[in-house]
Amino acid sequence: MDIMPRVKAVSAAKLPFVLNVEWNDGSKSRVDLTGLVHSSQHFKVFADDLDAFRKVQPDEYGVGIEWANGLDYSANTLKALADEQKPMSGKYLELFEKLLKLSTEETAHLMKVDRRTILNWRQSNKLPVAVGIAIRRFQSDPTAFAAHYRPIETKPRGRPKQAHRER
Repeated sequence: MDIMPRVKAVSAAKLPFVLNVEWNDGSKSRVDLTGLVHSSQHFKVFADDLDAFRKVQPDEYGVGIEWANGLDYSANTLKALADEQKPMSGKYLELFEKLLKLSTEETAHLMKVDRRTILNWRQSNKLPVAVGIAIRRFQSDPTAFAAHYRPIETKPRGRPKQAHRER
């Protein structure tokens, strides 16, 4: 099994600086390169020449994409960008909490929101982008998580349990 992503096909989408990518494993991604075009000295050439941007193709081995002007972009970085841009749902938030054994209160503190917001986000089909960025960061960097996590002790709900009496 090839663990390195390879590009099977790539084409420009209707939106400027957005690519439709088909990977060798059959999956597809929509990748927005707007940030790259406007922040990279090399890719700024496309800001004034959208037609040149649209002339994109996989390189010979699929380990990247290339343009007629000689610029290229690796499949690894393209896949990372696609994954970073993927919307995140409330189900993913729940998985994140379960994986890190976080209570609702701890997650709320970590995200700097109230408890009710976390409960609402869990039901959401699409989390706010900043929340997705934070979750991905906390998952990929234990130091970032440790820098912001604070355990919160929660008291059990309901009636206190009676201690067993000795006879």
